Amino acid sequence: MNKILTVTLNPAIDVRYNIEKIEMGNINRTTAVEKNAGGKGINVSRVIKQLGGDILATGIVGGYTGKLFLSKLDKDTIENSFLETDFETRTCIAAIDKNTGKITEFLESAEGKEKDFEKFLEKYISILEKGIKLVCGSGSLLKGIKKDSYNILINEASKRGIRFILDTSGDTLAKGIEAAPFLIKPNQDELEDMFKKKFATLDEIVEGAREIIKKGVENVMVTLGGNGAVLITKNEVYRATFPKVQIKNTVGSGDSTIGGFAYGIAEGKNLEESFKLGVACGTTNAMLDTTGSIDLEILDTVLKSIKIEKILNN
Repeated sequence: MNKILTVTLNPAIDVRYNIEKIEMGNINRTTAVEKNAGGKGINVSRVIKQLGGDILATGIVGGYTGKLFLSKLDKDTIENSFLETDFETRTCIAAIDKNTGKITEFLESAEGKEKDFEKFLEKYISILEKGIKLVCGSGSLLKGIKKDSYNILINEASKRGIRFILDTSGDTLAKGIEAAPFLIKPNQDELEDMFKKKFATLDEIVEGAREIIKKGVENVMVTLGGNGAVLITKNEVYRATFPKVQIKNTVGSGDSTIGGFAYGIAEGKNLEESFKLGVACGTTNAMLDTTGSIDLEILDTVLKSIKIEKILNN
C-alpha cells in the first residue's frame, strides 16, 4: 500500500481576489473570486492526487466554514477523514494586484482546545493502523493546542515504521525537530529564523542543515525561491536548479514541492528522483494561476529542465 496521509491541523477556506489595481483606503472591486479548501496540507493532497497518488487528508475543522471546507474537498474528490469540532475554521484571503503582480494576504488565526487534539489523536492512530506509507504534517497549529502536537504525531508514526515529513515553521518546527522526522522543508528565511542569523552562502545553509541533522532529522530540504532548492542528508547534498520561467503565482509552491517529493518516496523513488519531482512540481505551480496545483503537461516539460547536482559526499 502506497497511501499517503496529509495532516492539516489549521485548515482554511482560501479566498482569492483578483483586482486590477489595489488602492489602499479605497473601495476595491474584484474581477474574479475563487474559494477553495485551503491549508498547506490540502495543497499537498491536491498535488499528490494530480500525480495519481493514493491520498487521504485529515485534520481538524469546525463550524459553517468547516462544513464548506469539507464540501470543497469532496468536490475536488480528495478522500478525507476530518475531526469536526465546535470552533469555526478560519478564512484566509489573498488579494492579487493584476497591475503589479503583488499578492497581499490576510490570514485569520483559529482557536482550538487541547481536548480537540486529543480526540483527533484517536482518529489519527486509527488511520495509521489501517495502513499508511507516509505522513505529511503541514502548516501551523490551532491556538490552544500544545506546541509539541506534531511531536506526538511523529512519534506515533515512528512507532509503526511510518516516515513523517514535517513542513511548518517557528517554534512549532523547532519543537518538531526533537521528534526526528524523516524530512523537514524550511525555506531559507525559515532556516535563518531558526538560527537567528543570515546565511550568505550555500555552504552556510548546508552547515545549518547539518546541525539539524545531528539532532536526529534524517533529511533537510531548503527551498531557495528562484534559485532552486537544496536537499541535505547525513552524507550528501543535492542542488536543484531550473531555467527562468514565467512566474504567475508562487503561493502553494512549497506545498507542491512537498507533494511531489512525498509522492516520489511513496512510489519507491530514491531521494534524488523524489527531490527532482518535488522541485518540478513547485516550479509548475508557480507557472499557474491556481494555488497548490500542477498541470501534468507543463510538469513533464519542467522535469526535463531541472538539473540535479550532487555537490558534496563526505
